[in-house]
Amino acid sequence: MAVGMADLEPRASLVSIASAPDEVDFSAIMELMTSKYTLDLVDRHVAAIRKLCKVCCNGFLLKHLEALVELLYLAVERFSEGQDLLAQALCDFTRVASQPFVSCKTSDMITYGHHLPAFVKGLVSVLSFTLPTEPPADPAARPQWEQKKATCERLRIEVAHTLACWARFGLDEDSVELLPNQPLIQAVADSGTPNLRILRQSNVMDAISASFRSEDSPESIVITMGAIRDMSLYRPLACQITNCGLISNLVHVIRVNLLGSDVLLVAAEVLWNVLELDWDGATEALGQEEVIESFRDFMNAVLTRGYRFKDKIFRNDMMVLLMYISKRVENRVLFASTGLMALLLSYSLSEQRRKDLQASGILKELLPDMKVLPDLDEEKAPKKGIPITNTQEDMEFRTLLWGTLARCCSSEQCAEVAVRCGLVESLLECLDAEPPTEQQKWSQEQRRQVQLEALAALFQLVQYMPDAFMDAQGNGTVLQLLQATRSREVQKKCLHLLQVAVRMGRHFAENLGQLGAVGTLVELFTDKDNPMTSRQMCASVLATMCKECPDNAREFRKKDGVEAMRDEVIYRPGETTDNHLFYSLCVVDCVWNSVVGTRKNEIRFLDAGGLFALLDCLEVAPMILKRQIIGCLADLMEYKKAAKLFTQWNSQVTMKGALRLLLELWQSEQQAAGNLAPDGVITDLEQPLNPRTSPSDRMADIDDGESTITSTSRFANKFRHAKNFADTATSAAARTTISKGFEQASASAQAGAASLGSQH
Repeated sequence: MAVGMADLEPRASLVSIASAPDEVDFSAIMELMTSKYTLDLVDRHVAAIRKLCKVCCNGFLLKHLEALVELLYLAVERFSEGQDLLAQALCDFTRVASQPFVSCKTSDMITYGHHLPAFVKGLVSVLSFTLPTEPPADPAARPQWEQKKATCERLRIEVAHTLACWARFGLDEDSVELLPNQPLIQAVADSGTPNLRILRQSNVMDAISASFRSEDSPESIVITMGAIRDMSLYRPLACQITNCGLISNLVHVIRVNLLGSDVLLVAAEVLWNVLELDWDGATEALGQEEVIESFRDFMNAVLTRGYRFKDKIFRNDMMVLLMYISKRVENRVLFASTGLMALLLSYSLSEQRRKDLQASGILKELLPDMKVLPDLDEEKAPKKGIPITNTQEDMEFRTLLWGTLARCCSSEQCAEVAVRCGLVESLLECLDAEPPTEQQKWSQEQRRQVQLEALAALFQLVQYMPDAFMDAQGNGTVLQLLQATRSREVQKKCLHLLQVAVRMGRHFAENLGQLGAVGTLVELFTDKDNPMTSRQMCASVLATMCKECPDNAREFRKKDGVEAMRDEVIYRPGETTDNHLFYSLCVVDCVWNSVVGTRKNEIRFLDAGGLFALLDCLEVAPMILKRQIIGCLADLMEYKKAAKLFTQWNSQVTMKGALRLLLELWQSEQQAAGNLAPDGVITDLEQPLNPRTSPSDRMADIDDGESTITSTSRFANKFRHAKNFADTATSAAARTTISKGFEQASASAQAGAASLGSQH
């Protein structure tokens, strides 16, 4: 090559290489490479390209893009035909291409930027001609093969470095346009950067994926992984990573470099980004049995040999990926069939429970193919599993582990494995006053955090495995924690859990009633120091417990729950910053289920002024609460004493009676349903709240010329118009029609109340 350069100097005029980038004559370079007189002078071709790269060492000019693309494609074509000397020239060319292009004018990007995707496509096309090959059988040819191998490896590294530079450029807040309060990562995912959009147009992922499958250079793998990581931040490129099959390559990289390289964290980060931005495609691609088996091997290795801090970070990253994978319902059964579920369960249990499972042989039965099991006999397992302690990394791992296992239990096969391993019992142990031995020296805050995570996992498990929760005395354990805890967060979690537990069947409500839950919940509800959200959940749990359960309803009366609910039948949203509407809805629902239908409870509620409180609330409440109250009143009116009190009530604000209040509400419902004629008469009496004709059809039948008001004013002033019509009409038939309409509306008031209540 040195000879070629020396021979080129006196012939510099042949290629017209200038000393400044804007003076380069590309036509002379192309003539040198294509002329029949110089076609075979490969060393001069190499020298010309390298001299060009030296002149443009600070970056190519945008205005030269079209000529650069032509030159690049020609050089790659010659290299693919066996002109290996061009490898060094392509390395220099690629190295300069890693720098930002230079603009001579402000409009250069607009004028020449459309050539950039073709330029990038030309760069990555060289990867297909530099893939590793098998060594030759002839020993004499091995030195030449090794030299070419090193040259091709260097070229792949330079291309990977260029792609990494392109992908990374512009990934900062100063370069990305951010919307108000928009995180940088979200803006990049949605809009990308100019370079990422160019990489998307050039379809570089296909070439990277093809090269990555056979890559054997550690340096090239690391640099390429960095480029893929930055590209995976942009959603369209993340989808391309999924579509081109690169995910399986990333899993293979993790398997090859397990616990031996920093590339593990980068590969996990790429998978994490792809799962976040292309969840549907990525979870389907990862939902293969061999992939889940690979994750099983990863977790087994890191849980038994990952003592370093870096290994624990990788372990947590793997759990994040498994959490994403488990969100796809079809993938959950693979956790059980591959043994991954059993492996994870063995590290989610307490120390004593794990030893019991080992002694009984359940773990050996569930993990027959694993070479190393946690905490087995020393003869069979030279290394025990690493204990999960109270460090920050282990606390994070425990949170991810429990959440993933609980979600997987929606699969019947996973639930069976969880029942055999005692997952529910192990989680309930964390809620006991006497925690497992390994947690007794933890701080109070760490115990509280573990309780919160255990309750969150049990919230899902009680829905997927209600029988296991009942058999493990879960109701009693949660109720004891609810009575003993001083943490508002733990209290809320317990109430959330009870809220879903009582919906699993009547036997749950009966069991809670036998444990004294009614008295505990009434006491919490009456304690005004508790947050409104907690008291709201207490009312919700009580409503479900007392529904169709006479014993709990009787206990509710004995614990003064009737009076407690009557005191809260109010709607004063201005007195608190909390959402008073939802609170009032739960209170009325509790009255409806705990009081209405039980005669003694109804008597006490009426004696305490509960009916009048409901009507006072009905007058000022928003529509969603009005419907709830009307439904409750409709059932309460079946008791004659309540019906008599109903007719005695008058509003303290407007002096309206209960019947008039309902009629006005009926009127507003008719108006909302579009079932009133311009004169205020109901048009469809058989289906008043669901008329068989639309408002537009009925208005089409009305002669607008005979009316002096607009369509909107007809509905706004319907009663005034009806009264005027009645006063001026000379036809007795018209008066009769209006009179009958009002009589029928009055007669339908009770039915209307029931209809409104049924809408709830």
